[in-house]
Amino acid sequence: MVSTLFLIQFVAFYFWQLTSASNKRPVAGRFSAYMLRDKSRTRFIGGVLALAALVGFIFTWGIASGILGFIVGLMGVGCLSVVIDPFNYLRVQGLAAIYVCCVLLEMTI
Repeated sequence: MVSTLFLIQFVAFYFWQLTSASNKRPVAGRFSAYMLRDKSRTRFIGGVLALAALVGFIFTWGIASGILGFIVGLMGVGCLSVVIDPFNYLRVQGLAAIYVCCVLLEMTI
């Protein structure tokens, strides 16, 4: 459950990162091009995803721990996104592999 919340939070942060004014990177694919063409819709979807992750954290851990977990998770996925994105490692296959590994670790530990 927590891995899914972090994935949702990562996608929300990535949507906001792609549509920021300081993003000078070239467009990598068709989906990224669509997101850059319709920035307001992409930011709205990112905001809804971030709110869904926040509600999920609060539902899982309680109010104070959920909000703190959301903030700490946002710092973590933000750092991960900023560090990995320039190397073009953020593809669906790689993200899916990381997610599956995290879910398997979460289930076994």
